[in-house]
Amino acid sequence: MLNGCKSAVALSLLLGWAGCSSPPRRSSQLTRVPAVTGSTASASATQPVRPADRGHRGATNRPLAGVLDKERIGHDASSSVSGSGVSTGFVLAHATNDWISLETWSEANHFDPPQRLVSSTNMTCELHAPGGMITVTAGSHVARFVGIICWLGYMPRSADGHLLVHALDAGKNFLPLANPPDLPTDTHRVVVIDPGHGGENTGARSVADNHVEKEFTLDWALRLRPLLTGDGWKVVLTRTNDVDVSLADRVALADAAHADLFVSLHFNSGARQDQAGLETYCLTPTGMPSTLTRDYEDDITRVFPNNAFDGRNLQYAVRLHRALLEETGGVDRGVRRARFMVVLRGQNRPAVLVEGGYLSNPLEAQSIAAEEYRQKLAEAVAKALRFSNPVEDRTVTNAANQTP
Repeated sequence: MLNGCKSAVALSLLLGWAGCSSPPRRSSQLTRVPAVTGSTASASATQPVRPADRGHRGATNRPLAGVLDKERIGHDASSSVSGSGVSTGFVLAHATNDWISLETWSEANHFDPPQRLVSSTNMTCELHAPGGMITVTAGSHVARFVGIICWLGYMPRSADGHLLVHALDAGKNFLPLANPPDLPTDTHRVVVIDPGHGGENTGARSVADNHVEKEFTLDWALRLRPLLTGDGWKVVLTRTNDVDVSLADRVALADAAHADLFVSLHFNSGARQDQAGLETYCLTPTGMPSTLTRDYEDDITRVFPNNAFDGRNLQYAVRLHRALLEETGGVDRGVRRARFMVVLRGQNRPAVLVEGGYLSNPLEAQSIAAEEYRQKLAEAVAKALRFSNPVEDRTVTNAANQTP
């Protein structure tokens, strides 16, 4: 799959690191490159991968050992060389203490060298890839892809004038974003829309009108269904009325429907009323710490069925998050990772969970109570999944609407 570039990649790694500049090279192809080991930025020793209880596809206990992991898995579209973009690829299904120079990674993938922003306090580099611009800052978990916030598993760091990123972030975050996604456009696509909560499981309560989350998520899903149907999707809802559907049954329903995609709709609630904004979640890749744990155990060695779709998960999450920001003008709290969400981790397909705003925030709760806002949410999701008329390629630049 490396198409003769294997020796060139190895040579580029042996030549050492440069800061944020090198001779420009560009190609639409992507290469999984071995990480640089033995640097002063290395993390602690790793632990072996422990498979999830429910079984998985394609997990491996083999160490990275500084070589390409060529074991194919499932339908993870994030990690292979493909002339048409990111397609079926390899898994990095283990923890690793490897760090790599962003410059080395960029050069190995034939991108223009990342450009250092001189005005920034901490070392910040912009990587201009075919999929869009990725901005990375040393000492910050927050990266930006075409202007929207994407949370990294490990904070990039600077060493001897070089910007270093963790190998897992390079493979599981940067790689899926670097090329435009090659998402399915056939007319037999099936999407399961999951209105969160239901029945006795009410979800969060609105501080604006005392209504509860389960009502708003169902309304959102019912508004979304005809929009997606009109765009050629076959739509299956996990519930169409006020009933409590177990998380396991929601996953089973998606399996029975042979779904191509699973999208769970929720609204947020926080301990502080000033918390506001939109968040989009997908499952945390193995070996990477989660953005959100909510006091649950966050065992980075666990491998779940949905980890076979790490790349696709992120690609869908970014599309959905971007469209929601554009349609609502909401505060950007980023594309995030979580491992405790059972409704995601058991999925055998790409799966994303969307939080459409904070019911604990007085202003956002008022917006969520309005039919016009929920219609915007529905139109945003439909827009993100309308691949024949994709989300416009423009950068979200409203700094006031970006809240890590």
